[in-house]
Amino acid sequence: MLRISRSLRIFITTLMAVVILISSPQGIVRTAATEKRSVSLIGKYDSADTAAIRSIDTDAKLIRLRNHETGKTYTLSYDNTSMMYDARGTVLSASLLEVGQIVDVTFLKSSKHVTTLNISNEAWEVENTRDHELVRGDGTAKIQGELYRIDQRSLVMAEGNLSLPEDVLATDTVTVRGIGREIYSVMVTGGHGYVSLSSDTVEDHSLVGAWIELDNEVIHRISPNMLLSAPEGDYNLQILGNGASYTQEVTIDRNQETVVDTSNVKVTKPKEGLVTFQIVPDTAEVFVDGKKILTETPQSIRYGYHSLKIMAEGYITQDKYLKIGTPKSVISITLEKDGPDETSSSSSDASSKDKSAASDASTEKSTRNTTNNGEISSNSASSKSTISDNSSDDKKPTNKVIEGYKIYFDKPYGAELYFDGSYIGMIPVSVTKVSGSHEVILKKDGYETKSYRISIDRDEVDLNYTFPDLVKIKSDEDKDEGKDKDKDKDKDKDKDKDQDDSSGDDSSGGDTSDEGDSSDSGSTEDSAPGEDTSPSEDSSEPDESSEESTGDKDEDPDESDKDKSTEEESDEAGAPDGASGDKNETG
Repeated sequence: MLRISRSLRIFITTLMAVVILISSPQGIVRTAATEKRSVSLIGKYDSADTAAIRSIDTDAKLIRLRNHETGKTYTLSYDNTSMMYDARGTVLSASLLEVGQIVDVTFLKSSKHVTTLNISNEAWEVENTRDHELVRGDGTAKIQGELYRIDQRSLVMAEGNLSLPEDVLATDTVTVRGIGREIYSVMVTGGHGYVSLSSDTVEDHSLVGAWIELDNEVIHRISPNMLLSAPEGDYNLQILGNGASYTQEVTIDRNQETVVDTSNVKVTKPKEGLVTFQIVPDTAEVFVDGKKILTETPQSIRYGYHSLKIMAEGYITQDKYLKIGTPKSVISITLEKDGPDETSSSSSDASSKDKSAASDASTEKSTRNTTNNGEISSNSASSKSTISDNSSDDKKPTNKVIEGYKIYFDKPYGAELYFDGSYIGMIPVSVTKVSGSHEVILKKDGYETKSYRISIDRDEVDLNYTFPDLVKIKSDEDKDEGKDKDKDKDKDKDKDKDQDDSSGDDSSGGDTSDEGDSSDSGSTEDSAPGEDTSPSEDSSEPDESSEESTGDKDEDPDESDKDKSTEEESDEAGAPDGASGDKNETG
């Protein structure tokens, strides 16, 4: 009995020692360490960047960003834990973000997940303007009279596709954003189409030399086989001059050609009006259609549009369009003195417009108006003589013909080339070298018409331009085949997604490892700022049509250094040789 009691005491003592060991501080530490692994990372970040939004996928909850310092694109994921704010600090939904906006973003580089995203309060924005010049040949762009820097790092987008500054015409409407003097993004919000005439001859009378007008948006002298670019929209088209007076309502669709049927144009004997020019200073010289005329004396000028140039030493030269539509009229213009700062702002342009007007001879003292589009006219109902701006920047130097030198266009072979709306011929072809900004249109049957903006210098050298091949217009059969391929790709995506979902069930919701992140469609596996590797650009980015339809996968961070040179080359795809600064010059 004594032996049994003794054994029982030993057992109880051993049991108590085990209990004490389990509840010891070491056990508590191990439990705390286990709990530490599941601590939430909400609000934590280790990387920050200021970038422009490249694209937003609210279904997949992905945001692609363009880092301005490197010009590279990277992708981040977001969810309900990602905090987003506008420039005033108000909470913002991802669906309200816009492509091209500049944002300050913080994120975890291991998971490529957005922690915070704020619309940058340091960014400026110029909305929906056509007062722009993106191709100047010196790495600068002019937006509403102000100069900014623009280069390959700047994000340029049109119709959801990556573009180049050369693709943006003067007739396009753009929204520009940047910080300081740097342009971060250019979004084309209003594109262009094309206008041509079915014939430039009516009843054995030529329309060449007459004028075509689209509600003052486009005013151009008719040339043989011309093709003009025009902002998309509805217009009241007029053909005036050479005895023609024709009006028609037209609709210009983006990237489409509108052919005006000139068989309905009636040609009569041209009318003429007497025009008297009153210019301050009185030493100014006046040129109408390049011909010098006298001032203070009535001059007979045909009805319709005419080019008007007024120049005087010490004053800013005025290049205008003159519209004659009344038997007698008086044109009064006061030139603005040429100040020391010719690029300070566009306010001086507006001042010169306010000081110039056209009025009827019998109502010279009538009040004058300046309309929004720059046309200057008299309040007199009997007057139909008006003056319109020929340029958005009267102070810039006029184009100069570089005698003895040419611009050669080598590709795409066989395409028709139009230079500033005038038909030149089939490529390869050349034109006389004229400095300044010019519009080049390429057209070929069965292919999409393409236009570029190029800047020509005043150097006494020949220039060679080579443009990318035109894109073939898809037939209905090709479109149907494309749809079938897209459907097959969507089916493959669904299968892959189902496999990913099934494999992702085993991963922990709070895990931030690369393995856990790989189950999230794989599209966040690209390099981002703050990592050892720089942000890697999507190698397929220049081919936007395939990118957006297939949801391309960003490059893996480990591959970014390897593919860096290839990606930098792909960012140049589609640029005309010479238009991006790499001119081939021959002396």
